[in-house]
Amino acid sequence: MKYLLFLILFPVAVVAQKTKGRFVGDVVAQWLDNGRSMKLNKEFGYIDPNGKKWDVPKNTIVDGASIPQIFWTIIGGPFEGTYRNASVVHDYYCVVKTEDWKDVHLMFYNACLTGGTNLIKAKIMYAAVYAGGPRWRIDMSKSHGGNSVKMMAQRAIVSEDKLTEINKWIEKNNPSLEDINNKLDKIVVVEDKVLKL
Repeated sequence: MKYLLFLILFPVAVVAQKTKGRFVGDVVAQWLDNGRSMKLNKEFGYIDPNGKKWDVPKNTIVDGASIPQIFWTIIGGPFEGTYRNASVVHDYYCVVKTEDWKDVHLMFYNACLTGGTNLIKAKIMYAAVYAGGPRWRIDMSKSHGGNSVKMMAQRAIVSEDKLTEINKWIEKNNPSLEDINNKLDKIVVVEDKVLKL
């Protein structure tokens, strides 16, 4: 009977682990003199539920800025709690902008869950970075007979009252990420700014 129970429960544990992804290595870092940033002393990474690797190289400097500071009083600072590792990977990809911003924020959500953040808090944190975190896009257009490539930083603007309202809605309804995106897309104002490549 013990063996049968093990065989029944074991696949469930494997499936549960597979759906969350996993971290690769440990965050080994030193705090910098500015009191906010830290420098990674070794590589770190995350493998998302789809198997995509999100590597963060040694010597990367992160400061938690990818999580809007307005949320720190609600969810805590970026380097504390069960989402600390997720914050490190998220920070890096928000700086290098090699992946679509929506994919980076989704990775953050999944990495929060992997780190042990409960589902509702992970959704609130996802909403925080979706609504107020970094956004970018590449604008490829034709101008003056040639191709032009511009990296556009997008600044999302949403009021603190609206964010509080969204948090309460998430806590009460446990909506899907798609529902969160749809609700936020209706209230967030986005401004474009051209970045130098």
